[in-house]
Amino acid sequence: MEIRHFVTFKKVIETGSFTQAAEHLGYTQSTVTSHIQALEEHLGAPVFDRMGRKLRLTDVGKKLLPYTKEILETYGRIETITSDEEEMSGELKISAPESLTVYRLEPILREYRKKFPHVSISLSNATCGDNKRAILSGNADIAFLMLPQLQDSDLIVHPLLDEPIVLVGSPDCSLNMLDNSYDNQKLSECLIVNEEDCSYRNMFEEYLGDRGITPSHTMKLWSVEAMKRCVMSGLGIACLPLMAVNEEIKEGKLKVIPCDGGFYPIFSQFAYHKNKWVSPALAMFIEITLKHARDWSNIETFSLNK
Repeated sequence: MEIRHFVTFKKVIETGSFTQAAEHLGYTQSTVTSHIQALEEHLGAPVFDRMGRKLRLTDVGKKLLPYTKEILETYGRIETITSDEEEMSGELKISAPESLTVYRLEPILREYRKKFPHVSISLSNATCGDNKRAILSGNADIAFLMLPQLQDSDLIVHPLLDEPIVLVGSPDCSLNMLDNSYDNQKLSECLIVNEEDCSYRNMFEEYLGDRGITPSHTMKLWSVEAMKRCVMSGLGIACLPLMAVNEEIKEGKLKVIPCDGGFYPIFSQFAYHKNKWVSPALAMFIEITLKHARDWSNIETFSLNK
């Protein structure tokens, strides 16, 4: 017996004839007949009495009907398991850089966890290069990136927001340390950086290289928060996303250092492999992320000339 046999049996009862059941189901009448015969052969007894054009349930057919309804109801629940928000389950593997994890993802993850508590979330922090490799290798379902707008034929990419990058120093630092007169010189301030594969670190080092400016010394730290604290303490300058330092700038704990010519744009974006099955859990995460991204604004884009 197959599910379709029970569907056909129930439809024959509802319509009162094999012909109308066939029309409703998109079958030929012979297919409907074969489904009913399959049930009868399995049960070893007829389920309908055929008296002229009228069909009546036999005692066996009457006993079969409530089981048929139960089977089809259960089957319907199974079919909708993955679309039931309250019962959605599974695993979601996310890769993201520290900056986006701390300053963008928290409200997204909070809403998602509240709506889908049965989905297991695995979140790993790594460089944007590592995050991209994670989705290409299948080690992550979705990756967040901070890069120039990404184009890759193997990926589905959603740009979210142009993320301004700024050079910051302590409140006492000089604002003209990178004006036009500084080309082809050594940077007197210590340059505080994070990992080598970081997009905005690479961008700033290219900017310095294009102007012939070389750092006299560099301090490498492990996190954005550590970098901010060192800069606020007057230990050096750092190039960071505005979203990460906006509050400290507003409070006067950090100061934006103008950079002649500016930087090329960097975007927050997420991506997943084009051949990746977008599970219901992933689809809802994407939907929530895009909703939050629409609400983001460049409140962070306070006047960089202040």
